[in-house]
Amino acid sequence: MTNPVMTVIRVNLERAKEVAVEWERASYSELSAYCLQILAEIGCSSSELPMNLQTREQQLNFITGFASYAFGEVLNVQSAK
Repeated sequence: MTNPVMTVIRVNLERAKEVAVEWERASYSELSAYCLQILAEIGCSSSELPMNLQTREQQLNFITGFASYAFGEVLNVQSAK
């Protein structure tokens, strides 16, 4: 069994950038709704965005970061060198 501490995530930055470009055209309300959906998927039950996701830039950064994680590849540290 692989030790969970010995795992890294190599992100797919190209795919994350594509997602960011797609969402740059979205309205503020669409961005807010998608951020709330992401938060719900990771276990946050709030129906309001936290203080650090109030601006459009913060929301786009959050979506891009989530996309880079979601499209990433989990690797063992030894194979990621």
